[in-house]
Amino acid sequence: MDVRVQKRRTSPAQVALAWCGAVLLLVGVFAAGVLALNLTVFGSSGFVITYLQTLGARDVDGALGMPGVELPDDLTPDSAGAALLKRNTLSTISDIRVTDDSDLGSGVHRVTVSYTLHGADRQSARTQSEFVVERGGSSYGVFSQWRFKESPVATLSLAVTNTTSVTVGTGELDASDLGAGKGAFGAGARYTVLVPSLVVLSHDSHYLTSDAVAVALPSPGETESGIVKAVPNELFSQVVADRLTSFLDECATQKVLYPVGCPFSKGITDRIEGDPSWSIVEYPQVKVVAGPSSWLLADNAGVAHIDVQVKSLFDGSVSALSEDIPFSLDYAITLDDAGAIAFASRT
Repeated sequence: MDVRVQKRRTSPAQVALAWCGAVLLLVGVFAAGVLALNLTVFGSSGFVITYLQTLGARDVDGALGMPGVELPDDLTPDSAGAALLKRNTLSTISDIRVTDDSDLGSGVHRVTVSYTLHGADRQSARTQSEFVVERGGSSYGVFSQWRFKESPVATLSLAVTNTTSVTVGTGELDASDLGAGKGAFGAGARYTVLVPSLVVLSHDSHYLTSDAVAVALPSPGETESGIVKAVPNELFSQVVADRLTSFLDECATQKVLYPVGCPFSKGITDRIEGDPSWSIVEYPQVKVVAGPSSWLLADNAGVAHIDVQVKSLFDGSVSALSEDIPFSLDYAITLDDAGAIAFASRT
């Protein structure tokens, strides 16, 4: 028995319809992909996340190169006010999360992001920022491009007291960076920083130290203050005490009633027989404190002792004078750029 199988013929119309369906499917998939990318990677939130990741990697040039990141008109990357726009002064950023993305209309979005800032000296802060961004065209006609409508920069007003240098992150600002003149006992300046930043300030030199000060700047356009107060370390106080002890011992070797340049003396109206002999009975307790323009010695008291033979002008009799002489030290203490200590009398 013959079995014949008839092949069903497909008409040209059916082929065209199938091709149209396939094309429409591809177009739909492509459109869905573009929409998804514009809502994520190429969306306002994705733009902000990319900026934060770039800044968190301490890529200064990359962050400054993002659309809408603009420095103040009078500032360039080489200006003194841009001294904190360097890799070694920046904090890192982790755990970035978009908590809100509000459409403000006309292509403008406000993106709220939370994150953790990690600065030097193991300082950290969990905080959040609001960034206003706007659509600025498209790539290849399909992917949205964004830019900051408000530049993500802020200002740190930095003051350093009792010294003219400061550590910022792992970088250093010296007297010239701070605009301090020769002999200054403090300095201050204003610096532009990229938002967000956790600026960690401190001072640690041969004779001085300070507590670490962490200043968070999470909001574009804001101004925050950071004050670093240097204080003497134990070495400074010990060196000053040793130098003053040697100074007083040297004064005690002078066999005169008025030792030159020394804080103690003895006036006698009669004559003396032989040379006076000085000794230090009690050395002052030395404490170094900050004054308006230099380091000073805090209120202190010491006792010297004099032994001398005195001949009376009235009857010529000779008697022994043995007396304790209280005194105090009133000196300004300066540190030069090389760390050398110098004393100057304030009286």
